[in-house]
Amino acid sequence: MKKLKIAVVLMCVLCAMFCSSCGSREIESATIVRDDLRTGGSLSFVYDQKERIVYVGGDGEIIQYSEKNDSIGIDEGGRIGLKITAPDELLDLETASFEMNGVKYSSNEFLEKINGQLQRFFNIYPTVSENRKTVSFSITWQEGTAKQNYKLIVVDGTKFMDKNGEIS
Repeated sequence: MKKLKIAVVLMCVLCAMFCSSCGSREIESATIVRDDLRTGGSLSFVYDQKERIVYVGGDGEIIQYSEKNDSIGIDEGGRIGLKITAPDELLDLETASFEMNGVKYSSNEFLEKINGQLQRFFNIYPTVSENRKTVSFSITWQEGTAKQNYKLIVVDGTKFMDKNGEIS
């Protein structure tokens, strides 16, 4: 009887270990570069892929004011354009999700489509200002993978252009 109890306890421990590894698996971080149009202007750009932090700007650099652009779906304001590419893995991007500013998007709402095919990249244009120098966003590349949290940080000393071209 004692051997049976030990076997049951051992089986429970093994099941618990197996189930804990069934959760969200970690995958490599996304690749992030400036968008092709360099929305926000010519700014210093550093991406720490390990920490998932994007640093833009620098002492005396200026974030340009962007006009409303319906073709890329942005309102006017100080914006930084980023191009985000999925990690090099065989992922089911149909189940991907993206979240920023409390809004969650499904893959067909944010991933680029070319000839009806979902691509492995998308662009975002977060609004930044003197009062909002950090923007957080998250990506889940496929169901069953861990949510990845990212930050965009405007470096201290960076200036901002307003609608009238004034620099602050």
